[in-house]
Amino acid sequence: MLDAVKSEVLVLLTSFVTPEAEQKTKEPDVAVDAAVAAVFTVLLFALNWGLRLVVVKPFATRILGGGRSRAFRAKVTKFSQAAMECLIYGSFTLLGARIVPRQPWIWPSKHWWIGFSSGSHAAMRDDLRCYYLLYGARYVQGALSVLLEPKRKDFVEMQLHHVVTVAVVAISYLHGWNRIGCVVMVLLDPADVPLHVAKMFKYVADARERRDRGLARVCTFCADRVFELFAVFFLVTRISMYPYVCWSAHVEATRYFPKGVPEWTCVGLLWTLYGLQCYWFFLIIKVAIKMLVSGGGAEDNRSDDEDDEPPKKD
Repeated sequence: MLDAVKSEVLVLLTSFVTPEAEQKTKEPDVAVDAAVAAVFTVLLFALNWGLRLVVVKPFATRILGGGRSRAFRAKVTKFSQAAMECLIYGSFTLLGARIVPRQPWIWPSKHWWIGFSSGSHAAMRDDLRCYYLLYGARYVQGALSVLLEPKRKDFVEMQLHHVVTVAVVAISYLHGWNRIGCVVMVLLDPADVPLHVAKMFKYVADARERRDRGLARVCTFCADRVFELFAVFFLVTRISMYPYVCWSAHVEATRYFPKGVPEWTCVGLLWTLYGLQCYWFFLIIKVAIKMLVSGGGAEDNRSDDEDDEPPKKD
């Protein structure tokens, strides 16, 4: 078993640079794949916190200008967290854009379902399978990492998002709904990249406000413009395009096969994710209205810390 897991990890991690013609396509091996996902979780957790503590945190301390106050340490923590999220979401966005659109079933959406009843959808090419398992592992480590970070305003919503996403990945992987699972992954990742870039600009602006107002104004301007880009990405991918995926799973799939408990569970979880996206978009709209009415800078209410700078709100 151990040798099989080691071999599988090596095959999957090298699949991104292996020519498509040389890759294998096979059905899930639940025991081996679960162990591989656990290995990926540990690797991503170690990578996340290793880079954060060794590289990103010292860089954050330097770029934010140095300091020893509680408020400054909180900004360093938040900047480091945003930088790592930007790196992770950006990496998965690039992986998804490279792998998923090349699949022969990507469009039209009826190909997500045609042939499902024959069981052929369970088979996945190595690079797609690696992307799938890495994605699930990423959200498991994310749920663990949130417990080690300063508590956010939307802690419950974020944990629910992590749990639902892991459940969708696991059920869809085991029951052959991986095609729509991959489409969901590709749609959900891109918007978070500009979000975390905007956060980093904002933290630099706040930290430098008293010592270098020129730099602070430039960073505030950049934060606002990138936040606007994030809002557009969010609206297009998560509010406009993602519900089509939910509709396809709910309605279109029924034209090709009868749904059982696993399929209806996936449908319910997909709509739950959409409910979370609508909740977060409501918060984004509140930020946009605040910017228009008061002229204040962007402040993402989705995930700022609850109490990092009393009595002044960040």
